[in-house]
Amino acid sequence: MAASVSRTKLALELKGKGICECELARHLAPLTVGTILRALPVEGRAHRFEDKFVYFETGLTIGTEKQRSNFKRGDMAFMISNGSICVFIKDTSVATNMNPIGRVTTNLESIEGSAMGDVLQLRKP
Repeated sequence: MAASVSRTKLALELKGKGICECELARHLAPLTVGTILRALPVEGRAHRFEDKFVYFETGLTIGTEKQRSNFKRGDMAFMISNGSICVFIKDTSVATNMNPIGRVTTNLESIEGSAMGDVLQLRKP
């Protein structure tokens, strides 16, 4: 079976602590996902927002696209205000709308265990 054009499997690595598989879905935000895929690999220091999501800054500048504010555990989104990729660790509603980009498919627990300053890298598997 051929690989999907709409979905791209990637690895999200918490350096030295674990790797989870994720999938970016082009239909959720085509321009955002395309820009991220062209920039791979991207990495940055992990930050936590309360107990809702973990994020890392990418340095990418992308505009609003199909934004929403409700996310489920495992969802991934792009926060345009600071160019960050966010991984939601619980079902939540956030005050700032974000571009949805995909979801973590395996080993989300490794991201949940991240601490401030850990390095996260999104790359091809």
